Amino acid sequence: MAYIALYRKWRPQTFKDLVGQEHISRTLANAITSGHIGHAYLFAGPRGTGKTSTAKILAKALNCEHGPTPEPCGQCEQCRKIADGSSMDVFEIDAASNRGIDEIRDLRETVKFAPVDGRYKVYIIDEVHMLTTEAFNALLKTLEEPPAHVVFILATTEAHKVPPTIQSRCQRYDFKRITVEEIESRLRYITAEMKMEAEDEALAMIAIQADGGMRDALSILDQCAALAEGTITAERVRQILGLVGHDWIYKMTKALAARNVQEALQILAELLRDGKDLKQILSELSLHLRSLMIFQAAGTVEAMDLYAEPQDVLQDQAKLFAPEVLPRMIARLHEAMTEMKWSPQPRITVEVALMELCRPELVASTQENAGQAASNGPRAASSNPADEARIAKLEAALAQVTALLKQATAGAGVRPAVAPATGVPTPAPAPAAAPAVTPAPADVPEEPAALDEAGLQVWNQLFQSLREQHKAPILACIQNARFMGMTASQFHMRMQSGLMASLVMRNYRKIIERILQELTGRELRLVCAGEDAPMKAPPRPRPAAPKIAPRRETPPAKPEPTEILEEVAPDERASLKKAFDVFGANVVGVETTKAAPQPAAPEPAGHDIYEDGAIPLPEDGDVPLPTEDDE
Repeated sequence: MAYIALYRKWRPQTFKDLVGQEHISRTLANAITSGHIGHAYLFAGPRGTGKTSTAKILAKALNCEHGPTPEPCGQCEQCRKIADGSSMDVFEIDAASNRGIDEIRDLRETVKFAPVDGRYKVYIIDEVHMLTTEAFNALLKTLEEPPAHVVFILATTEAHKVPPTIQSRCQRYDFKRITVEEIESRLRYITAEMKMEAEDEALAMIAIQADGGMRDALSILDQCAALAEGTITAERVRQILGLVGHDWIYKMTKALAARNVQEALQILAELLRDGKDLKQILSELSLHLRSLMIFQAAGTVEAMDLYAEPQDVLQDQAKLFAPEVLPRMIARLHEAMTEMKWSPQPRITVEVALMELCRPELVASTQENAGQAASNGPRAASSNPADEARIAKLEAALAQVTALLKQATAGAGVRPAVAPATGVPTPAPAPAAAPAVTPAPADVPEEPAALDEAGLQVWNQLFQSLREQHKAPILACIQNARFMGMTASQFHMRMQSGLMASLVMRNYRKIIERILQELTGRELRLVCAGEDAPMKAPPRPRPAAPKIAPRRETPPAKPEPTEILEEVAPDERASLKKAFDVFGANVVGVETTKAAPQPAAPEPAGHDIYEDGAIPLPEDGDVPLPTEDDE
């Protein structure tokens, strides 16, 4: 006979055999006893928790020759056929592969016929959430009012995908995850019945890794039994499941508590050399830290254990960490597991996480910054420790410069400039060797100016007013300018180049002076110079060369027709005389104009054409390249 997997061989055959679902088995048994049998049931819950097994037990209870009974005998013909899947009255339908409307239409046609051998026709539709919307709509009316001999049992792992109209027509039963103790007890019973030797620690590991599913636990046990040579040991289970093991996790925890980065990274390298998975390492480490956290808070991990650890180990290692450190370390491990999905080098991600775990204060500061970013909005969300360090360094440098400026200007009685808070450039004192020269059209003598708080305030208000008036071109021109001071009648600024200074003076001087008058209440002249060379008023353009009128020669005397005929060849005189007869003999003389001599092309204009090398700019703000026509 072919080998039968353990999860099939040890499938529950009665309601008493169901593990961890007593609330469901008791309810169904009472309903059968009282005769309150529903026409449709919905079994929802995680995988491997007994949904399909319960459906088959219910089918046997309804069709048993000694029933309907909550305890089917399992020996009659109907029970045996339902158990081996050969019954003509129990239909198991996989909705994942029969999800269309055509399959549901066929089901509606077969529902009308009476059962062949039993009392009820039972339709078990597994993974019912995979049906299409059209298929659900086709099933709706039949599910609501089926024939008296039909019972529908719908099983699903994702009940939220089943339409509410379907759920409202069914009795819903929610299957829960099976606890570690219940799975371990069932495994111990099965190994005893099969005369298999297994260590308690090995069965506990299998129960934990099953994650609440009995089918998964039996599959792991089946695999371990095939590999083990006699006794199923914990080492064999770790080898099959790829588990890291408690000993390695305890060593790692001690290295983290001692802040020994070298030892922690060395343990990680040895685990990877043995073929352990990075995610499994972080997962088991987080489970161990979680056990320590709960032990610190509650003093025990009973009924909350996910890692099956001895009490004495938890008691010893819980003393190594402060209570507020463990939650932060667990959160950092979870972040690392998330980052591993997108990292091109997952090992580097894990190594960085372990190095940070060796310094709990770094983890704490990182998470505090993250919490502050979440509470302070988008601006704070963009900060990180590197940015904070850079900002602190810049603030320290700014403080030193401010102190030096105070010392330098204390003797001269000039107050140092304060950096504007609006983001405009910080003004700097003008160099003494390059005094600014006013390029205003009117030759106004430049007045000495000094930096003061009143001038800085006007400088900041100027930028604010330009923003409010949407003067983007002016802002673009003067954003890199430096404020040089303000007098009673002049406002000084310095540009990066003479070209930009000339552009501001020609195109935007009047607008800036108007805004300055609105801000100060008095008329101020704008004085703007460039960093590269002092700006001067451009000279008047040279007068254009006078144009030479073309000379006209005196037209010759009007010739007579007879004279023209005498000058023409004899063979052409007849045709010319005929033309005179038709159009007349009025001969008009033709003026001959000589081409006026073109002036010689001037030499290419250089910078010496202007007094200071500046190129005059057009009024529209564009800056054309100099050409020969600029003369």
